[in-house]
Amino acid sequence: MHELWRPIYTALAADVMDGLGYREQALDHGVRPAHPASAFAGPAVTLDAHRREEPHDDPYGLIFEAYDRVRPGDVILVATNGEVRSGLWGELLSTAAAARGVNAVVTDGLARDIRQMNDMGFHCFCRGFSPLDSAGRILPTGVQVPVTCGGVRVEPGDFVLADYEGVVVIPAAICDEVRARCLEKLEGENRVRDELASGRSPREVFDEYGIL
Repeated sequence: MHELWRPIYTALAADVMDGLGYREQALDHGVRPAHPASAFAGPAVTLDAHRREEPHDDPYGLIFEAYDRVRPGDVILVATNGEVRSGLWGELLSTAAAARGVNAVVTDGLARDIRQMNDMGFHCFCRGFSPLDSAGRILPTGVQVPVTCGGVRVEPGDFVLADYEGVVVIPAAICDEVRARCLEKLEGENRVRDELASGRSPREVFDEYGIL
């Protein structure tokens, strides 16, 4: 987890972005963590992929290009544009990414080698699992390009925040503002929690703090 974002959770960031008019920043609820303890945050390195069953001379070429572009703390984000038969990401790519300081992937498609990835502590959010290889089924067509993943438009460098409740994408242009507002709201939520625990009415507390 990116240290500056460690106190912030997805629901909190989503609430703040709602207030800023960014109301469609949560990936589809079907994109779930492969391990329930997975949580991470970092800038997106995007990979766009599409169903393709015809042979290709270099089916993994753009995956290798994405690997060459990553920096420590990045999050690999793979849009599959509806292909949900095969796994584009697995253990060996995770091993290579981890050697570059990257330990998280998000995809609205499927992944493979999930047990091995969990064992090595590599975080994966996906729509499901498959033993099928991507070659001859899905082909990456772009690296570090705008994509739509889980129904959310993602630009390269947008900030990805993930925990058990799901994945939110924070546009790079508002990232600092969202973080500052999240920390401010978190202080308010802590006060509200104490008030509610003391037995005060939720209505009274909401009317006073505007938080629930």
